Amino acid sequence: MRLLLLADVHANWEALLGLQRAEARPDAVLFAGDAVGYGPDPAPCVRWLLTHAAAAVRGDHDNALVEGTSRDFHGELEEAARETLLHAGVLLGPDDTAGLRGWPLTADLTLGGARFHLVHGTPADPLTGRLDPATCPEAELERLFGALEADVIVLGHTHVPALRRFKDKLLVNPGSLGQPRYGVPDATYAVWDDGRLQIRHLHYDHDAPRQRLRLSPLSPEVIEQLSRVLETGLV
Repeated sequence: MRLLLLADVHANWEALLGLQRAEARPDAVLFAGDAVGYGPDPAPCVRWLLTHAAAAVRGDHDNALVEGTSRDFHGELEEAARETLLHAGVLLGPDDTAGLRGWPLTADLTLGGARFHLVHGTPADPLTGRLDPATCPEAELERLFGALEADVIVLGHTHVPALRRFKDKLLVNPGSLGQPRYGVPDATYAVWDDGRLQIRHLHYDHDAPRQRLRLSPLSPEVIEQLSRVLETGLV
């Protein structure tokens, strides 16, 4: 069984189209949150994920959109988050927002004989918990994940791909399909293929979402900032 593990699509339809071309026939798609925010095309991304994801959880941007809490964003991209979520609220229809609201904060399912646990952040902080599986101390992993009855734990939020074995579990952050932040602009995702788990890199036309941003009603400062992240893979 071949599963695609995705996170942080962030309204980047061009990256999602590239994934569809590269991975035309997966058995299932699992999504660890943040369909919206930062990118220019929330509607097709949300609708594709609502249609194709066998399981999905809300990320902090998804939750902010449906709960109206975008004012809670902080950091270098806070204004970009607020502006793009306001724009997404205009572009998405009632069925789209209802679908996002229906995504839980965590999800558990069994596919291909393996148990999967999905969360955008961490079990202790599902929306904004930030964890790097590659560097997290064993004691912290035990505290967060030791009691979970899962073979594969799928995380998001950091936009940085990472893969680690912890006892009898595999922890994977597939990175961001829509806004990579690991110093390279190529999108990343993960593939689970009958027990073999790999992170894949995807080159796509980075200029297309930048052009779409320039056609949006966002402020020039936000357009420039988001375009730079797409071009460099750095905030």
